Amino acid sequence: MQLAWGPYLRTIKLAFTLFLGGFSALLSAQPFGFLRWTVADGLPQSEVTALAEDGVGYLWVGTNGGGVARFDGQDFEVFTTADGLPGNFVEAITTNEAGEVVVMTSRGTAVLPLASQRFSGAAAGAKIAKGAGQDWEAVGERLRQLNPSLRAFQDLEQAGKAYLAGTAEGLYLLNEEGQPIGHFTAPNDLPDNRINVIIKDRQGRHWIGTRGGLVRMIPTGLRQFQRDQQGLPVRHLSALHVRRNGEVWVGLDRSGLRIFADNTFRKPPLEDPTRGVTITDLAEDGTGRLFVATQGRGVVVIDPDSLSVALLQRRSGLPDDRILAVLPDTGGVWAVGFDEGIGKIRQTDSTLVVDKYGPSAGLPAATFTAALQMPAGDLLLATTAGTILQWRPDSLIRTLGEANGLPAGKIIAMGLRRQTQLWVAISGQGLFYTDLRTRKPTFAGLPARIGGLATDIRQILLPPDRAEVWLATTGGLDRIFLDRDGRPDWRRRYGRAEGFPAAEPWPGAATIDPIGGQLLFGTSAGLVVYTTEDGDGYLAPPATQLAQVNLFYAPLRPQDYVMKAGVPGFSADQNHFNFRFVAVDLTYPDRIRYQWRLRGVEEDWSPPSAETTVRYAGLGPGSYHFAVRATTDGGKTWGEVATFRFRIDSPLWRQPWFLGLLALGIGGGLVSGFYAFYRRVQRTEARKRRQLEVRNQLLKLEQQALQLQMNPHFIFNALNSIRGLLDGEHAAEARLQITRFATLMRGILNNSRRERITLAEEMATLSDYLKMEQFCQPFPFTFLIEPPAGTDPEEISMPSMLLQPFLENSVLHGLAGREAGGHISVKFVLRGRGLECTVTDNGIGRTAAAARRQGRPAGHKSVALQVTAQRLKALKGRLEITDVVEEQGQVGGTRVTLFVPVETW
Repeated sequence: MQLAWGPYLRTIKLAFTLFLGGFSALLSAQPFGFLRWTVADGLPQSEVTALAEDGVGYLWVGTNGGGVARFDGQDFEVFTTADGLPGNFVEAITTNEAGEVVVMTSRGTAVLPLASQRFSGAAAGAKIAKGAGQDWEAVGERLRQLNPSLRAFQDLEQAGKAYLAGTAEGLYLLNEEGQPIGHFTAPNDLPDNRINVIIKDRQGRHWIGTRGGLVRMIPTGLRQFQRDQQGLPVRHLSALHVRRNGEVWVGLDRSGLRIFADNTFRKPPLEDPTRGVTITDLAEDGTGRLFVATQGRGVVVIDPDSLSVALLQRRSGLPDDRILAVLPDTGGVWAVGFDEGIGKIRQTDSTLVVDKYGPSAGLPAATFTAALQMPAGDLLLATTAGTILQWRPDSLIRTLGEANGLPAGKIIAMGLRRQTQLWVAISGQGLFYTDLRTRKPTFAGLPARIGGLATDIRQILLPPDRAEVWLATTGGLDRIFLDRDGRPDWRRRYGRAEGFPAAEPWPGAATIDPIGGQLLFGTSAGLVVYTTEDGDGYLAPPATQLAQVNLFYAPLRPQDYVMKAGVPGFSADQNHFNFRFVAVDLTYPDRIRYQWRLRGVEEDWSPPSAETTVRYAGLGPGSYHFAVRATTDGGKTWGEVATFRFRIDSPLWRQPWFLGLLALGIGGGLVSGFYAFYRRVQRTEARKRRQLEVRNQLLKLEQQALQLQMNPHFIFNALNSIRGLLDGEHAAEARLQITRFATLMRGILNNSRRERITLAEEMATLSDYLKMEQFCQPFPFTFLIEPPAGTDPEEISMPSMLLQPFLENSVLHGLAGREAGGHISVKFVLRGRGLECTVTDNGIGRTAAAARRQGRPAGHKSVALQVTAQRLKALKGRLEITDVVEEQGQVGGTRVTLFVPVETW
């Protein structure tokens, strides 16, 4: 959508440039961020020429040569001439009264019918104008007259009481008087300065089409400074420090130091000895000198006033040239090495000297990953072993580790809040905290209600005047709010939708501006600064739309039903429905979850799910009301509900007129038909009686099978083996085996209560049983359980408790007689509507096993073959047991084959 108000914006006059210069402080503080999508993100062509939002919430993006794309916030679905467009050069997009998308191209206009994936021709000569509500040409003329320096606009859109003006030289934010109060340009804010189109979506966010890609303008307190912007030569920032004068000193990965001030990076006016190595930490002592820790060149000491530079290395007394952190102290600065101890840098007359501390000073040999200084002067040192040392010169105060509830793992970052509350991030484990004032500190994790916190935490920031904890992860920022007792209460996420770049924060490269309160994060994409609350406000969850209703797998048509009292009515045999629904949230597309219910079948909402289809088969007669809704905040609030009401009529034999006719027929033929009816009733009752007898027999056999599933000797042997672990002080292994034994028992008990279970559950129970046998038996053996090829075990239903007795025989009688390790193979093959289960072992065979049992005392008597054979006979299955004969004619094991009918879905 373009407004032709004259030529493009000419060169801005010098006076206007100076005028804008007075607003520089204001512009830098504007709480706006820009999210970009380019060809690399799926946009079909870089220049965006038209934008529109349809009734569902999709954003339609027209391009200059790439056709049009439908965007749901994550993915672009592209339509070109191959999909019915007259041309790929799009000039404008809108929606008509029917809600259909209309696209005007350089070769004509096309419309996309509802529920279609192909464009068709529209009325010739159709014109598409900017949305109603304002005379935009008059608005543009008024703004131009209020500020003559702005001569041409590509497009305009209202932003509250202000206006967004797209020009050939960037995006302007204008007040009601037409004066610029914000100017956003490439490359920091926009991919290109030429603005073609601006629209506002239903969430109040502005979308901007530029010559270089698609942009969304969002309110945010986060601002990015990336490579090649404002003088930043590289992307990776490895260390940050804010001096008392407000200067931000930035350590780059192998590219030296930079000073960040007035939103610009500049080199310090000195010879930089840090180039070529990674800067790991920055700190300032009481005299204003800057101490720079490096990974390979020791500590660089810079006096910013005299611009003098000193280099301290191993030969100067440092424990190592690889320094993890520098921590200012009243008597100097601590230099914490990675794995060679600690040095104390102090001033003696005009010379810097280093005191070295190691094992002789009470410091255990360890590799450190993070370091903090406590108010009393003690150091907290995190190690790769997952422990935290509290140390002061010549004394190790205490060691915190697993005994204090700290999970095992590498400690990435630490933070100290209000001088006593320690926060620790452990790789792969998450965040933990404790109070160091207690005699034996105990670490606690985050409560479950916080939910979904990433475990790849890289940085921890603790603002001194706020009850909150900031975490930087590879997916964004997490802001954890604390209650009055300092415990985690709730959290807020800042991801790409809130302006945080898709980048990995550098461990430890985070700091707080003590003057302005800004939070600064060093990432692999540059510097990220958080200044104020992002002003996002409440964004309502999206409304849900029913995209399609299927009747027996085909889209529902008007001729498929009859309207009765405004509700579609279906015949009794039209009882299979499939509902497909969609909700579009351009801000949080990855957070959309759905709930649905069908009144008449279920009264409660389903659990939240990302599924967009639901099927109901075999519905009985009655009235139904299907409803579906969406949420983007984990179920706290829900969007507008989509509904579909319908009715299924009673079958013919339940219709009143049919019942009357049937009564007359029965009355007229009562005498002649009584005997036939009586015989039919007898046959029906006999059939029911036989079915009940078979069912009763199955139940009895199931009870017998349950009693036979677990050999008492196996239970005793398992528990005795676990006790042996405890006696041998192998507590961890004992806990593992107890857990495995409990899982097996629970699985057997659960399966025994059910007539049928899934093949996946049967395989899991068999695997747990064989693992316990491996643990209990004195001889080694291996096993392999193979599911049916090409079929999900979750989709196969089979009778429960069938195979375990045969596995027990294989272990106790087949493999027990082997001198070397044995092997058991369990293979499932789906054959039609039946499942073939094969249990094969390479044991001594049935004959040899029977011979070994002769003369032994009678133990557990197994009748599993008889019970299983009876069960299979009742189920119309079969059982075969054969010897495995090797090439030499010798028996090399036993093979048991069961064939049982199963159900699949």
